[in-house]
Formats: sequence, C-alpha cells, structure tokens
Amino acid sequence: MKKILKNIRFKLLFWLGIFLITVFSLFGYLLINSLKNANEQFIETTLSMAIKDLKYEFENEKAHDINDVKEEFNIDTLYIQVIKISNNGNYIFEKSNDLKNYELDYKNIKTNLLEKNKIYFSKQKNRDLTHTNIKVAITTVESDNAEPMVLQFAIPYDKYPSYIKNVILTVLISLPLLLIVILIATNIIISKSLMQTKKVLDEVKNIEVDHFSFNIQKTHVAQEIDELIETFNNLIRKIQQSYKRVREFGHNASHELKTPLTIIKGEVDVGLRKERSAEEYKNILKIVQSEALHLQDTIEKILFLSNTDENIIKDSFTAISMDTIVGEVVEEKRLLAKNKNIYIELLGLENVRMFGNAAFLKIAISNLLENAIKYSHVDTRIEVSLTKDTLVIKDFGLGIPQNEIEHVFDRFYRVDKVRSNASGSGLGLSIIKTILDIHNFKISIQSVENQYTIVTITFHT
Repeated sequence: MKKILKNIRFKLLFWLGIFLITVFSLFGYLLINSLKNANEQFIETTLSMAIKDLKYEFENEKAHDINDVKEEFNIDTLYIQVIKISNNGNYIFEKSNDLKNYELDYKNIKTNLLEKNKIYFSKQKNRDLTHTNIKVAITTVESDNAEPMVLQFAIPYDKYPSYIKNVILTVLISLPLLLIVILIATNIIISKSLMQTKKVLDEVKNIEVDHFSFNIQKTHVAQEIDELIETFNNLIRKIQQSYKRVREFGHNASHELKTPLTIIKGEVDVGLRKERSAEEYKNILKIVQSEALHLQDTIEKILFLSNTDENIIKDSFTAISMDTIVGEVVEEKRLLAKNKNIYIELLGLENVRMFGNAAFLKIAISNLLENAIKYSHVDTRIEVSLTKDTLVIKDFGLGIPQNEIEHVFDRFYRVDKVRSNASGSGLGLSIIKTILDIHNFKISIQSVENQYTIVTITFHT
C-alpha cells in the first residue's frame, strides 16, 4: 500500500481527481444557482407585468375582471387578491377563482410602509393551497374616488422546478462519467510518458563501472525526457572523468609510494648482506633518510589533497596582507636559493589587502618559489613582483615544453625532462592549484624550454 501511495502515477491521478471534483462541483453549483436565480427573476418579471396591468385598470376605473389577467399572461395558476384598507381594518374586496375558499395573508399589511408605484416581493408558505411555496407581489392602488387598495399577485414558487431538477440529474450523471473518462485518458498519457522514463532508467541500470563510455540515446519524443537524458549523460561523463582521475590517482600514488619503499628496502638489504664500514652504513642511512622524507612528504601532500574542504577554508577567510606573505616567503627561501647561487630579486611589492587564508596562501607561494629554485639554472636569478592584481614569479631554468604546460597541474604529473633530473611527488602544483581555486584566483604559465618560466597569479578573475 505504501508503495502505491508513493507511486508518481497514483499521486498525479489522485490530485487531478481532487482538482476535477472541485472544478466540477463548483461548475455544478454555479450552473444550478444561475438557473435558480433566472427562474426566480422570470417569476418576478411575470408578476410585475401582471400586477402593473391590473393596477392600471383599477387606478383608471376601467372595467376589469381579475381572472382575465391569468389568461392574458398565459399563467396556469395565478392567485390574485384585492385588499381594501379602511378605518375598521383590512378586508378582502375581490379575489381570483384559483383561490376559491382560500386566501393570501393580508392582515399584517401596513399601507403606510408601502411606497407608491413600487412592487414588493415576498415568499409565503400556505398549506391551504395546492402549492406550499408561493411567490407574492404586492403594490398599492390609489384612486380619488375610492378607498386605498392593495393588490396581491401570487404564483406557485418552487426553488427547483422540473427543468432545474433535470439539469441537476444530468450534472450528477454526466460529470462523474466525464471525470472517469478524463482520469482514464490521463492514465494512458501518463503511462506513455513514464514508458520513456522507464526505458531511460533501464538503460541507466545497465551501465557498469567499467563501461562509463555508454551514452543514453535521446528519444526525440518529449523535450523534458530528452533534457533528463542529457542530464544523465552529463552526469555519466563527469563520473567517468572522476573515475578515471581516481584510478590514475591510485595508480600514481601507489607508484610514488612504492618507489621510495623499494629504494629503502634495497639499501637495507645491501647493508645487511655483509659487514660494512661506518662510513658505508652512514651513506646507506642517509639514502634511507632521504627516501623516508620523500615518502613522508608525498603522504602529507596526498592527505592534504584528500582532506581539503573548500567550505571550511572559506569560512576561515580573514583580512590579510599579501605583500607581507610574499615578503616572508622570499626571505625564507633565500638560503635555499643561495645553495645554487640564485638571487631572488623583488621587482615590486605593492601593499595588497584582500580576504583569504594566509596559511594556505603561504603554502602555495612557497611551493611556487621552491619549484622556481629547483628547476632554475645555477648562477641565475628569480624575479618576483606583486601588484594589486597579480603576483608574477619568473625563473631562468629548464622551462616546460608547450605541449605539457596544460598537464602540469594534474596530480602526480611531472615533465619527463624534469623527472629524470629532480625528485618530487608531482603533487606540488596540484596543491597550489587547489588553494588558488578556493580563493578564486587564476594561475597561468608561460615557458620557453631552457630559457625561462613565468608563473602569473591573477587575484581578481
């Protein structure tokens, strides 16, 4: 039962049914009410015409027969009563044949409350007459030569005459049938629409982890379905790219972790194979230490990339001074540069204020400067300049081939020429790119092999 209640087809049909029932009920009510008002208006119009005609004859003292009015207006049942008002009280002066031995209520009529030439309508219940409910029209007649009179005209009144009852019966029968027909037709339309959706879902279910290249074909039947398919295909492509990156990351990570471990194991095996001098053991331990530090650095960078939460870092943004950060990093790296006789030259250091995470930006700039030192030729210089919009670091060294610049920010990627001459995990630029992306900064690289490399960070993208 719960499964049915959650079914989209059931929900659509249920709410459509509620909507149609509401609309049909309102339509039926308005239709019947309009017919009832029209019937009442017709009765009042008929009474008005008849009473005006007889009033004219009385006021002009013409010969008249109140029973002729019935035939003149083609009214089957018409009750007419003429009341004379005297000092001794009201009394019936004349009445139509339809009343026979019965009479309309007249004792409570007060002529002083009736305006001249105005017709008043009321409803009465008179069980003495054949028709319980009657509609009564009342008006006054004044003549110079006679006592004032009141004319009462009445005809049977039924809120729901036969033709309205027929309409009600028709509505009660036709609207439910129409509701059923609409719901059946809607169910067929929904079934056809959901059939396309089911085909899409079946195709999605057939997608396997190793076959993300599969694309769902568009139906060209409904725009909404095609948009859904396009969304699925885009999602599949993104998953495919993410899956590919995860596999590459796992492969590269295992390679980067395995290499230093292999070297460490090899050096230890060499040291244990036979007795060696203290100097030889010292050299082995230096190699082991170096590879252990390399391994530690790689693991720390992997953990950094895995645990970096963009929202947490953005929440820690504060007002920072970029020139202070750049100045500190330059001073910290001068000793490292001095080992290769490289001079770090500050060409410009403007006062730049912004919002960001100072610690993470310092990591990014420090890594960039370390790379510049690592891949610069000996006895060269590194130029650093900071403006309100950019930070530029230029080194004169190995450079990067043009066809590899777009890949240098990929995790574990290292330029082939550099890989053989310098150690590294291939994660440094990935970390830099991650930090800069969080700050909405843009980084670009220009390079000419064996001449120079220019790294530009643009603050306002």
